Parts: sequence; C-alpha cells; structure tokens
Amino acid sequence: MLLEKMEQSGKRALVFLLSLFIRSEKIKREDVPRDKIGKILVVRQDDRIGNLILTTPLLSALRKRFPQAQIWYVASKTFHTLFSSSSLMDRILVAKKKQYIFHPLSLIWFIRKIRKEKFDLAFDASNESNFSLNNSFLVYLSGAKFRIGYLKPQSRLFLNLEVPPFQVCRHAAEMHLDLLRYLVGDVPSEPLNVEINPQRKIDAEKYLKEKGVESDDILVGMHIGGRGEKRWQMENFQNLADWITDSFDAKVIFLWGPEEKNIVNKLHPKAGKQMVADLLPLPLLSALIKRCNIFISPDTGAMHLSAAVGTPTLALFLNSDPVMFGPAGDKNRIIKSDNGIISVEKVKDVFGDMMQLQMHSLMKQGT
Repeated sequence: MLLEKMEQSGKRALVFLLSLFIRSEKIKREDVPRDKIGKILVVRQDDRIGNLILTTPLLSALRKRFPQAQIWYVASKTFHTLFSSSSLMDRILVAKKKQYIFHPLSLIWFIRKIRKEKFDLAFDASNESNFSLNNSFLVYLSGAKFRIGYLKPQSRLFLNLEVPPFQVCRHAAEMHLDLLRYLVGDVPSEPLNVEINPQRKIDAEKYLKEKGVESDDILVGMHIGGRGEKRWQMENFQNLADWITDSFDAKVIFLWGPEEKNIVNKLHPKAGKQMVADLLPLPLLSALIKRCNIFISPDTGAMHLSAAVGTPTLALFLNSDPVMFGPAGDKNRIIKSDNGIISVEKVKDVFGDMMQLQMHSLMKQGT
C-alpha cells in the first residue's frame, strides 16, 4: 500500500513538471479528416491479459471504419504475443517498461521509432475512470496529430480530443468503442476476438494427446486463478472436477497462471480423467482453451480469452461486476455472488445445462 501511494505521488509530481513544458491545443472532432487517416496507433500498455482482450472490439471497428489505414498497437512485453496471429492490426510495438527504468536511452529509441511512423490518429485505450501516465504520455510522444482518450484531470495535458466519461455502467469493451463513436458516430458492438494460428491448434492437440486427451474426448477447462477475492476456493474446483468426471464422459484440465504457482500443487487430479497443465505460452494457451468444449473460470484474463476464442464459458463472479466484465453471448453463462460465495451445487446446475447443449450440438455435428 505504501509503495502504491509513493508511485501515485511520483506520477502526480511528474505530471505537474510536464505541465510546465507541454501545451496541448484542443481540436474539434469535426476537424478530423476521416478519409485521410493513414496510420492509427492504439496504446494499451497493460500487464493484465483481460484488459488487452477487451480492446479487440475497438480494433475490429477501426478496421471497418478506416479500411485504408494501417493499425498499430502498443502492448506490454508481458502479453504482446496474444496478438501474434491477429489480423486486427498491422504491427505490434512492444513496450518494455521495466527496461526503460534502468536504461532510459532505450525509451528514447522506442519513442523515436514510434514518431518515425508519423501516425495520424492515436487512441489512449486506458480505462475511462483511471488515469494511466504510461498510456497518455506515450500517446502524446507518438506525435500523432489527433490524440483521443477519455477526459481526466491528469490526461488532458496529453490529449487534444477529449471524450467526456459516459457515467453509464456498461461493458468495458463498449467503453473502448465509445471513443470511436465519439469520433465517427454510430458504431455497432463487436465481439471479443483473439485469433489462433493453425499451427498452434496442431500444437495444442499434440500437447493434449501427451496428457491423455484424444481428439474426440469431451474436454472441460478450469482456470483456478483470480486476484484476491475474485478467487474461487481450490477445493471447490476439485469437487466440481470430480463430479464432472464421475457424472459425464468427459475429461478436465486445470489451467493456471504465475500467480497460482504456490497453490496449484494442492490439486489432486484423478489419473486418466483429470490433468494439470503446464504454465503455457499465450498462443498455445489460446489454442488449448479453444479446444475445450466448456471453460470454467472466475473473472480472470483466461475467462476473457475463452470468450474471445469462442469457447462456451461459465464465468464465476465472486467480487467483480459482470455487467462490465462478463462474457457476452448466448452460449456463455454467468454466476454472480451476492455475498462473496458461489456454491459448488449452483455451478453444477448451470454446468449441467451447458453440457446438455454441448451434447446436443455434438450429436447434430455427428449426423
């Protein structure tokens, strides 16, 4: 907590110092020549995979509204491989934030690389209500003629197209799309979209086969993660997995991230029916989740990834807002807790309904 307060104080001091040198003249959205936009930069430096996935509807909409433009994306070193096979952007620029602290010259080189591209339009795709110095300052340093983002006391120094916050609770993906709507008018909603390289699908099938999963097996994925109070108890996952493998002709694979390194060994998978995955690189993880017939997860990046690759997703919301972050679509299901508790029995009920739909779908495909 102390370090976080010190970081925030440091950012406020830096913004104040920058305000002594930076003057950002505001423009009107009518002044943006939409048919002459040749290069667009979207900035979302973030170490949370879900936040990157939530920007994909914006990228899809930009492709449709500016078909003549190249779309570039600035992502953090941690998760930039998420978009390695994406057709939603033409280039990915990798921001190495930790490196810049110890090697400031590398930051200067990175900024020069961005400015060399002469972007016409840059989006600060940070949260509507939270100021991100990394995103806003990089949008400014890009040199883009038109720099758009949400109006916040600190970010207005770096933007010349400021979008007033909507003050309406809506899905986070819509929050990003509203930036584009402010600029061009009505834009239809777009689904989350993470594309998978065909070779990664082959790699995932090979990996699963080594784990004992055949191509015609019904596979249920479970992600045991979650930050703080978002996490579902480990014994709940184990009890649910035991019920699934006992009640259905299905196999279960447990997935996890770096934050679960110290708890994953508490699982006791049933031999031949349940397995614990290794810590997988993002492209392979995406393909593996795509292979699952149903994916169960608390509110995590993996939950967003599952929805984005089109896997039926059962999302457990223990301490976050499903209106803002829940997976959309008829084949997905959300269970929300009112008191921080979601019972295994409740999840069984919803999962059973989803499994019936899956079995019906598989039977139709077989005929």
